[in-house]
Parts: sequence; C-alpha cells; structure tokens
Amino acid sequence: MSLQAAPFGTGLFGRTLAAIGGRTLRWLDATLAFTAFCATAFATALRRRSWRRPMRATFYASLHRVTVQSIPTVIVTGVLLGFALVTQVVYWLQTAGQTQLVGVIVERLLVREIAPVVTGLIIFGRVGTRILIDLGDARSRGWLRQLELQGIDPMALIVTPRLMAFGIGAFCLGTMLMLSTLLSGYIVASMLGLVSFPIWTFMENLLRAMDGSDFIIQPLKCITMGMAVALVCCATALGRADESYELQRLVQRGFVRATLAVLLINGVFDLAG
Repeated sequence: MSLQAAPFGTGLFGRTLAAIGGRTLRWLDATLAFTAFCATAFATALRRRSWRRPMRATFYASLHRVTVQSIPTVIVTGVLLGFALVTQVVYWLQTAGQTQLVGVIVERLLVREIAPVVTGLIIFGRVGTRILIDLGDARSRGWLRQLELQGIDPMALIVTPRLMAFGIGAFCLGTMLMLSTLLSGYIVASMLGLVSFPIWTFMENLLRAMDGSDFIIQPLKCITMGMAVALVCCATALGRADESYELQRLVQRGFVRATLAVLLINGVFDLAG
C-alpha cells in the first residue's frame, strides 16, 4: 500500500472537514451579522433625533398590538395556568402537609420560569408572526430599497420602534399573566375546598418567598425576551432575499429562532441569578 496520501481536499476526511468548516463559517457570519443588527437597533434607539413622528407612530402602533391586542390571550392563558399550576401545587402540598411552601413553589415555578417564557411565546404568536409576514416581502419586492433611496433609515422606521414596543409590552403582559394566574388559581382552589386562608394571606406568602432580586431580574427577563423576539423576527423577515423562499417556511424559521432565543435568555438569567 502506498504511503502517499490523497490530496487533503479530495478524501473523505477532507470533505468532512470542509463541510464542517463551511457550516461553522456560515454560522459565525450569521451570528456576527445578527450581533451588528442588534447593536445598530439599540444605538438607533438611543439617538434622540431618530424618534421623529413616523418612528413614534410605528412605536405606538406596535405597542398597541403587543399589549392591548394580546390581553385576551394572556388572560385566557393565565386562567388555564392557574387551574393547571396553582391548583395542583396547592393540592399536592396540602396532601403532603406542606401548605407553608405554597408561596415558595409558586414563586419558583411561575414568577421565575413559566411566566417569562410563556409571555415571550405569546408575543411571538400574536405579533411576531405578523412581523414575519408583513416584512417578509420588504427586500424581495424592493420597498426596503425605496426607503433607503428616499433617505429614510429602515432601522429607525422598522426595527427600533418594534424593539422598544416589544420590550415594554412583554413587561406589561408578564405582569398581567402572573396576576391572572394567581387570581384564577386561588379562586379555583377555594371553590374546590383546597385552601381555607384568605387571598391576601396567599399573596403575602408569595411576596415573602420573593427576594429583592426577583423584583429586578424577572422584569428584566421579560423585557429582554420581548426585545429578543422583535429582533429575531425583524432580522429573519428582512433577511428574505427572494420570493422563492416561501413565507410559510419563513414563519417556521422565525418560530424556531424565537423559541431558542427565549429559552437561551431564560437560561442565562437563571445562571446569573
């Protein structure tokens, strides 16, 4: 057998390395491009001159979509979570004779984990998909280029208002989700005879289980998740270069990316806390 090896790029090992390297480079390029996209959006938001009337109008419209139009979905979700989560927690802790741990368990599960993640997914389902559909044709049909030719910064008009609206809306929706979940859970548990203490005692136990960082980290988590959903949806939609890539596939890709972003942010905040 000859000791002379085949050229590096023609063998199986070389092709494997080339494929891995190509995918890695494309992933790095996409990561760097998205990082630059996010940095530009935040820098634009900090410039006072960027907040002109068209940008403010887009911000108000996006905030209305995120916050007001999502309230029914949040309330229904909170009622279902209250029945499925709070009632079950109260039932099993009462069965085990550990009702004093109700506040701690609910705080760990609902306030720290479930509410922020569910809020991020609701925002994507209610508003993020609409961004993907509305902005999916921006580049392929040329109206994004028309904005640039007119001297209008697409980042200031399209991305930054949605970024800020999603962040504020996520905080508001997360708060409403937690309150509706706790209230519905307590009402259902009272109707089933699982609790005998008044609701203010239930809320007092929950507040005692929370420390000072929960009043800072959890709102920041909701705000960050909302902003991440906005950035992911805008970047995914504006990255559609041609009409051959169907909008249905674009929504699927946006859902995967938004879900991964929400879970990643949740894990980072949990490690930091």
